Amino acid sequence: MVVEERVRPATGARTEIEAELLAAYRERTPRSAALHEAARRVMPGGDTRTIAFHPPYPLTIERAVGCRMADADDHVYLDFLNNYTSLILGHAHPAVIAAVAAQLPRGTAHAAAATAQTRLAEIIAERVASVDLVRFCNSGTEATMHAIRAARAFTGRDLIVKMEGGYHGTYDDVEVSVHPDLSSPSAGSAHAPLGTLDTIGVPANTTANVLVIPFNDIVAAERVMDERGDEVAAIIVEPVLGAGGMIPAETAFLEALRGLTVEHGALLICDEVMTFRLAPGGMQEHHRVRPDLTTFAKIIGGGFPVGAFGGRAAVMEQYDPARPAPLWQSGTFNGNAITMVAGVAAMEAYPAGEVARINALGDRLRGGLNAVLAATGVGGVATGYGSFVGVHFTEAGEPVRDYRAAAAGDRELGRLLHLALLLEGVFVAPRLMMCTSTAMDETVVDEAVAAFDRALRRVRPAALA
Repeated sequence: MVVEERVRPATGARTEIEAELLAAYRERTPRSAALHEAARRVMPGGDTRTIAFHPPYPLTIERAVGCRMADADDHVYLDFLNNYTSLILGHAHPAVIAAVAAQLPRGTAHAAAATAQTRLAEIIAERVASVDLVRFCNSGTEATMHAIRAARAFTGRDLIVKMEGGYHGTYDDVEVSVHPDLSSPSAGSAHAPLGTLDTIGVPANTTANVLVIPFNDIVAAERVMDERGDEVAAIIVEPVLGAGGMIPAETAFLEALRGLTVEHGALLICDEVMTFRLAPGGMQEHHRVRPDLTTFAKIIGGGFPVGAFGGRAAVMEQYDPARPAPLWQSGTFNGNAITMVAGVAAMEAYPAGEVARINALGDRLRGGLNAVLAATGVGGVATGYGSFVGVHFTEAGEPVRDYRAAAAGDRELGRLLHLALLLEGVFVAPRLMMCTSTAMDETVVDEAVAAFDRALRRVRPAALA
């Protein structure tokens, strides 16, 4: 049975609330509106990062320190998005500023080795037990692209298995079933999804090399590997489904994937681009699952563009340039001096104690949001693990274990709540993804929960319409 996303038609209450929110937003942010119009003259839609756009126009942020940002109209927001989880220390952390300031007079990129490259690689390898060797790149997209290439080269196979709703960047082979249209038969069934392209411009034959399975569905994984396992180069999985709704993987599921890859001679790629912040050694440490390759980005760059991938020596040694025919990986800004020193500073300022502290803040935030949902009578649930939180307007008591359960939620109500939260001074993702940072404490979290309460009560008539 195909599950459809629950996007309700506009009702009188919803239409009125939406009009009220849009009018209030426009009145509050005239400078952002003007700057957006200026951007439209030189960028398509005034935008250069699709995920960060939201109607009627995104805020223009002028400055940020710690956990607070100020927009072009001088309104202050609690930042519970942290550049989509990457700013683990919040904004303008003194240690990062000092490291970058010291490096700038020495140059920014040298096309040569640098001591900070080695130090950041050491930090990653010391913290993540499965990583013997590391290489750097410039984004999470590049990291997953190179990890998949390494798996294909190592196994001599082409097929990749990914999760429905799993986001691994904008590389063609992973632009498959990230947010499929579940009202279309082309998406397949809940337990046997079919790969669909997520954007125009990706070759139609991409889906021939990418198999899709439901998240947290062991039976489906076993079926696919029994049928095609001898053709599979790798299974790639996020330990917490990020773009799919901040949905944690179940330990038994990850253990099953590890067992299936070993049984069929494939590799397991753990995408920890987002989740590396959730435990000192990443979520693979929490689940005690040892992948062959791991991808990194976000927190390891100290707020600068970064990516990395690493894993067991036998796989990573393919990249050794001293080999007769090495696997090629280059990039003008790989391991650039600014990102490396910022990354070292950020990671050194994020020891195990801080991991535990902001995970506890995330637990407090998630618990507070769930209490508000219950108190207001609005059907929904806050999901996540540790410092990650996602809000879904699902039917009461409906579990959210995979993409389809999240997609069945009322997304239109979520869009209204996002605007209401901005009006309350809380900055979150348009899809209601949130995270905590080391710049926060319990008072900040409680402030956000109180704002969520006010915002939800503002849109509550639309939920009940």
